[in-house]
Amino acid sequence: MSGYETEILIATIAAQSYQAYETGQQAASQARAEAAWHAYNAKVSQREADAERQAAAFEAQQHKRQAEQLLARGRAIRGGMGVTAEGSPLLVAEDTAGQLALENAMIRLTGTRRVAKWKSQSILDISKSSAARSAAAGHKRAGYWRAGTSLLGGALTGYERDSWG
Repeated sequence: MSGYETEILIATIAAQSYQAYETGQQAASQARAEAAWHAYNAKVSQREADAERQAAAFEAQQHKRQAEQLLARGRAIRGGMGVTAEGSPLLVAEDTAGQLALENAMIRLTGTRRVAKWKSQSILDISKSSAARSAAAGHKRAGYWRAGTSLLGGALTGYERDSWG
């Protein structure tokens, strides 16, 4: 093989090796960016879960306060009219109290479900972030391996051409 052919072969091998290395670096960079994005989303989801928890607690507290006021107002009106808390008035008051308690429980349950949704999303985003970080490391290693393989393959090709030619 002439000196000129050898130089072309070396340049080709170097270019292929560098391209393999650079491809691995770019893929690793993209995977790291994806990991950062998922980590950010996990934090946002956690903040949303905290906000939902606070909103549900506040809503349940407000509903409970309003329910107590409604029941007290009913007792005051019945008392002012001289109606005793027996029979039908008692049954109506008990039914109203039961319905208000059920509404309050539903408010808390809905809040708990919204919190769980955001927490699940946060956990999913953390998993995706971890997977992307692992992929970044793999892409980087793969780039090194491909570059090394390209160099070795090129050297073997040069050796074969030299020994046959």
